Amino acid sequence: MKSDLSSYDERQSNASTGASSTSQNRITGTEPNPQAPQPPKQDYGRAGRNLPAAIAVGLVLGGAVLASLVFIPELFLIVALVGVMAATWELSNALSRSGSKVARVPTMISAGTMILAAYFLGREALWVAFSLGCGFILIYNQIRRHRLNPVKDVCLSIFALTYVGLMGSFIAYMLSFPMGNMLVITFLAMVVASDTGGYTFGVLWGKHPIAPSISPKKSWEGFAGSALFSTVVGICMVVLAFGAPWWAGLVLGVVIPAFATLGDFSESMIKRDLGLKDMGTLLPGHGGVMDRLDSILPTAPVALALFHFLPGLLL
Repeated sequence: MKSDLSSYDERQSNASTGASSTSQNRITGTEPNPQAPQPPKQDYGRAGRNLPAAIAVGLVLGGAVLASLVFIPELFLIVALVGVMAATWELSNALSRSGSKVARVPTMISAGTMILAAYFLGREALWVAFSLGCGFILIYNQIRRHRLNPVKDVCLSIFALTYVGLMGSFIAYMLSFPMGNMLVITFLAMVVASDTGGYTFGVLWGKHPIAPSISPKKSWEGFAGSALFSTVVGICMVVLAFGAPWWAGLVLGVVIPAFATLGDFSESMIKRDLGLKDMGTLLPGHGGVMDRLDSILPTAPVALALFHFLPGLLL
């Protein structure tokens, strides 16, 4: 009799569990199907991305940047300001995946202030704005005392401010010089040529990865293409736009691709550590704004230094 009652209770329990599960499925509108096929990932071949979308977005962005620099250089300042603040937001969101809370709003405000200070007031004002921005972040995190990792929060926030805000401010400072628009055009043209050459040679002939644990698709053949394309553009720009010696373009063509590639590796390392493919989704075929600035930002202070030391560029 006891065993019969136990069997009855067990049947009732199983029936109750099944009814509860069925009710939950009705509420959520889903049916459990562990063997349901997953939608296949879109294969873009060796290109690794939606190439038509990437080309279209690149042409639109490149045309807007070039037009602003040629016709209304001050308008480029607005483009740079929007781009830096968007990239700061993306990087802050990405770094927050590590378990910390990056101070997004103070970091974005500080980055934008640094851009304006560098262009209108010069490099001394830039460093003052950077110092004040770091202080702003410290005070903001002091107010948020409920955070569990305030030191890590502050460090990652200042890292985002330095990586995007400070590096981007060197471009704004570059724009403030006589013929600054041509300096920026030369710099951006060489970085774009480096990316294009690296991508073309890497897709066609890339066989020997530079650092497969960080970015397996970047190859030595691709770097050769970066150096070749960048050197050609560099020589043409310094000779035609500035009347400078051709070898100045050769120096730029060798150094800029090296730092642009390091910038690519730096962002790839961050994304790999955080488990991300792209920093954002704002730019179809490219990812986020930060994914387009990865090679530009670390190269900006190097290019500015070279423009100072190479003859015929800073008049």
